[in-house]
Amino acid sequence: MKKVLLSLLALFTLALGVYAQSIDNSFFEEVSYVGAFDGTNDWTEGWTEWNPVDAEYPAATVTKGNAQFSRSTGLHITADETWSGVIKLDGWVYVDAGATLTINEGTIIRGTAKSGLFIERGGKIKAIGSKTAPIVFTSNQAAGLRAQSNWAGVVICGNAPINTPSGTSQAEGGIESEYGGDNPADDSGILKYVRIEFPGFEVSTGSEINGLTLAGVGSGTTLEYIQVSYSGDDGYEWFGGTVNAKHLISYKTEDDDFDTDYGFSGMVQFGLISRDPDIFDSDTGNAFESDNDANGSANEPLTKGVFSNVSAFGPFANKSLTLNEKHEDGSTMRIRRSSRLSIYNSLFLGWGNGPRLESKNTMDAAEAGTLNIKNCIIAGDKNTNYRGSNDGFDAAGLETWYLTAEFRNSMLSANEDAKIVNPFNYNTFNFQPMENSPVLEASYWTTTPAVDYKDVNSTRVKNYPNPFSGKTNIELQLKKNAYVQIEVVNISGSVVTVLQSGDLYEGTHKFVFDASGLPTGLYFGKVKIGNDAQTLKMITK
Repeated sequence: MKKVLLSLLALFTLALGVYAQSIDNSFFEEVSYVGAFDGTNDWTEGWTEWNPVDAEYPAATVTKGNAQFSRSTGLHITADETWSGVIKLDGWVYVDAGATLTINEGTIIRGTAKSGLFIERGGKIKAIGSKTAPIVFTSNQAAGLRAQSNWAGVVICGNAPINTPSGTSQAEGGIESEYGGDNPADDSGILKYVRIEFPGFEVSTGSEINGLTLAGVGSGTTLEYIQVSYSGDDGYEWFGGTVNAKHLISYKTEDDDFDTDYGFSGMVQFGLISRDPDIFDSDTGNAFESDNDANGSANEPLTKGVFSNVSAFGPFANKSLTLNEKHEDGSTMRIRRSSRLSIYNSLFLGWGNGPRLESKNTMDAAEAGTLNIKNCIIAGDKNTNYRGSNDGFDAAGLETWYLTAEFRNSMLSANEDAKIVNPFNYNTFNFQPMENSPVLEASYWTTTPAVDYKDVNSTRVKNYPNPFSGKTNIELQLKKNAYVQIEVVNISGSVVTVLQSGDLYEGTHKFVFDASGLPTGLYFGKVKIGNDAQTLKMITK
């Protein structure tokens, strides 16, 4: 191990205080579980498609595009336009600056070979489907004949910052659209309840069009409930930008599922990754791949996106499988080239390898607390639980870092130990945790260090989720031993339950208030620490 672990531990407390804002953000819903599912509610229901190869789609009645595949010769939409019905996308279609493409719910866009839809800087897309009538981008091939790379994909270019020296760049794959700028709040439109099936086109080695490419896209853009399926390259790739997203699915992707680089600094919550053991790329596929840039520079803005509540199911349903070397070499997360990516409250099952951190700058970021893997559960790695590098942590050092007690990570031997109902059966998927799964009541939502509670009314006493259904958590941290009493009373002042009464040692403590079977409405958590007290308002629904 090339790094001195003592220096890592010495810096840990300071780093937490300086970078506490990374997960303490109102964007994140403070749910009580690790991974993307709570054991009851299924946010994928209704709008997703798990067998798009054989799905029956009607024939197109309208064609958009001119069968040309360059920026100079392709079709440019220069004024506001609305699409509906069933459309054949034939060629490269650009939405120019000043124009808005509106796609009505239920619209189906069927792409011919190499065709793609590209939103240029200053252009907008408003593709708002619904749970019962999603918008579908798919292949123009007939049912049973569809496969990865049947068409190119969707690319959105914005004016948000990226970290190239000039502050701008051109989209990969020969698209030639400029992206990047100085507007973090740039608005490129809305994608909601949208499926993107069979995209991904490699123009040349290292120059690809992904399922959904987000290039310099700003935080004014809305991305929610998107499923990318059977991508011939990455499911999603963020080239810089500040855009946030919730409820993203990467399904049967060839290459990486979530790829971040060039200074991406947005936030993502609730992601589902599901791999297929028979689908792989010429490159190694990982759940996460992250770089600061291709050269591993420390150019700013740094790649420091924050992901939480991702459930990532790899290709190895069990360790006895022998798969293609690209699966064998794949990792839960490959963070390298000066990236500062952070991943919280996430679950990884059935990958070739566990965390893989590369490059000295990446290791330095881990030591400084600007790169975080916290409160994550990994299980069932086929080959190696930890993969270090020659210029950073070796495997033993990475293991020590990952299992640092304050990080609350865990490494389980087998997929079954995570107790997820049926995540590897492609005919009858069920990604929900069982009642006794370790992912339940296990999330963590603060990065601030343990402190002396001279003022108990500080935000360091946390209650989440709130409002809640069923159960909620009361969490506190103690820097020194103290007498603690926690009781819950109803709106009439009657004590419903006593969660704690007695001395507690220094450290973090979490208590669960189970309101199942109680009337909905307002409850109060009365927290006494020594001579100080605080009352928490908790609403059950």
